[in-house]
Amino acid sequence: MRQFTRQFILWYGLFETFVFTGNIFGWTALHYMLRQEGIYEHVCDSKDNVTQTISHPNATDGAAVNLRGYRTCDAQDSILNLAYTIGSFCMGSTSFIWGFLLDKWGLRNVRLIINGLVTSGCILLSLTIKETSFLLFPSLILLCIAGVPLRLANMQIADLFPERRSTVITLYSGAFSASASVFVFIKYGFDAGLPWEWACFLLVVLSALMLPVTLFVLPADRFGQEKGGLFTGKEKEVSSVAPCVWGTYTYIGDGPNFHRSATIEKKEANGKLAKTATEKEKIEEREEIPLRHSLLSVSYMLHQYWFCWILLYTIIYVGTLHLWSERTTTDRNEDALFSEIYGIFQVSGLFLAPIGGIFMDWSIRSVSKGEQLNPRDHMVKVLRSCFWPMFLTTLLEVVAQVCKFFNVKSAIYVSIVAVTLLRAFFISIGTAYLRIRFPAEHFNRLLGIMSTFSAVASLFQFPLFLWEASSLQNVLYVNIFDSVCLALAMIHPLLLVVTPIQKYFLKEKNSS
Repeated sequence: MRQFTRQFILWYGLFETFVFTGNIFGWTALHYMLRQEGIYEHVCDSKDNVTQTISHPNATDGAAVNLRGYRTCDAQDSILNLAYTIGSFCMGSTSFIWGFLLDKWGLRNVRLIINGLVTSGCILLSLTIKETSFLLFPSLILLCIAGVPLRLANMQIADLFPERRSTVITLYSGAFSASASVFVFIKYGFDAGLPWEWACFLLVVLSALMLPVTLFVLPADRFGQEKGGLFTGKEKEVSSVAPCVWGTYTYIGDGPNFHRSATIEKKEANGKLAKTATEKEKIEEREEIPLRHSLLSVSYMLHQYWFCWILLYTIIYVGTLHLWSERTTTDRNEDALFSEIYGIFQVSGLFLAPIGGIFMDWSIRSVSKGEQLNPRDHMVKVLRSCFWPMFLTTLLEVVAQVCKFFNVKSAIYVSIVAVTLLRAFFISIGTAYLRIRFPAEHFNRLLGIMSTFSAVASLFQFPLFLWEASSLQNVLYVNIFDSVCLALAMIHPLLLVVTPIQKYFLKEKNSS
C-alpha cells in the first residue's frame, strides 16, 4: 500500500473515531441543546410539573422556562436522562459481539453495517424536534451501538504501522476519550444561531463520507500484518489483543499458576525435536486452567466490581452534572458554561490517554528487573506493582466525590479535572490488570464478560439520577451512597499490597 494511502487511512480513521465513537459522553452539552429545543416539553404540561421542585434551592415558584421560551421540568429531565442511560448501556452491552463479526464477516461488511447505523442515527437526531421528541431514543441507540464496532474496526489500522502499533492505538484511544467534546463544538454553533436541524445535519454529512472510504479505500477483509510476529523475548503487547489498552506491558512467564498457551510454547520450541514439542503441547492441554477458576476467583470479582463502579460513576457524573450546577448557580449561562468546560477538557484525552498505560508499564517493569524469584513470589511482586496505578486512579474518583458534597463553583471545576483524568486512565489500567493477573488464554473472554457486566451496571445510573433529582435532602443521601460504593471499590487496590492475602489467592487458585 502506498505511503499516501496509509497516511490518509490513519488520519481519516482518527477523525472518524473522534466524531462518532464516544460522543454520547458529551451528554451535558447535548442535554442543554435538547432542553433549549423543547424536546419532551409536553411532559411539563401538567400543573405539577410546570414549576421547579424543591430539589433546586434557587428555583422560584413560577414556571421554569429556558432561554428559548420552552418550559422545563424534572419530568423532562428524567426522560432525557433515561435516553442517555439506555444509550450508554447499548454502547457497552454489544461490545463482545463485534470482535467475532469482524473475524467472520471481514472489515468491509462490518463497516457497511456501521455506516448504516451511524448515518441513520444522525438523520434521526437531526429530525428530533419538539413535535418528534420520540425520535431521540432510537437516534441515541443507533449512534451508541455503532460507537464500539467503529472503534474496534479502526483499531485495526494500527496493523498498517507495525513498528508504531502502540502509538497508533494510543492515539485512537485518546480520540475516543476526546469524542465527548463533539457536542460541545456543535453547541457553540447552536448558541451562535445555527438551527438545531442544520447543526445535526452536519453529522449526517460527515457520516455519509464514511461510505466511499469503506468501499474504495479500505480492504475487504483485514489489514495486512507483519509476518512472524512483533514480539520477542518475554514482552507481550497487550494493546494488540485488547484495543482499549494503551502501552506495552511485561509478559509474565510460565509458572505453576500462570502458564502460556500451547501455541506460544510451540513457537518457542523451534529448533527442538518435533516429538518433544508435541509432548509439551499435550501436557499443557491437559493442564489448561478452566475459565471458571478465573471467573469465580475472589481477585476477579473484586476487579469486576472496581471496574463496574468506576465506569458507572463516570456515567453518573455526566448525567447529573447539570443538576449539580443548578444547585450551585441561578445563572443559566454559567450553568451552560460548566458543560462547555467539561467537553473542552475531554479534548485533552488525546494527550492523557497514554499516561495510564505508560505508568502501568513502568510500574511492572520496575519489578521485573533485578533479583530472580520463584514464580509465586515474582507474581506477588508484580501484582504489588499494580497498586499505585490502581490506587491513584481510584483516588481521582475520591477527589471528584468529595467535591460533590459542596455546591460551589470551585468544587465543580476541580471535579471536572479529576473526572477527565479518571476517564483517561481507568480503562487502560483496569484491562491491563486482567492480562497480568489471569492466564493469557482467558484474557479475551474475561475482558468481554467484564465489559458486558459493566454495561449492565450502567443501567443503575437512571435510578440514582431520579433519587438525586427528587429533593435536596436526597442529594446528600446519594452522595453518601456513592461514597460507600467507592469505599468498597478502594478495597481492591489496597489488598494488592497485603502480601499474605495475595499469596493466599494464588495458593487457592493453584490448588483448584
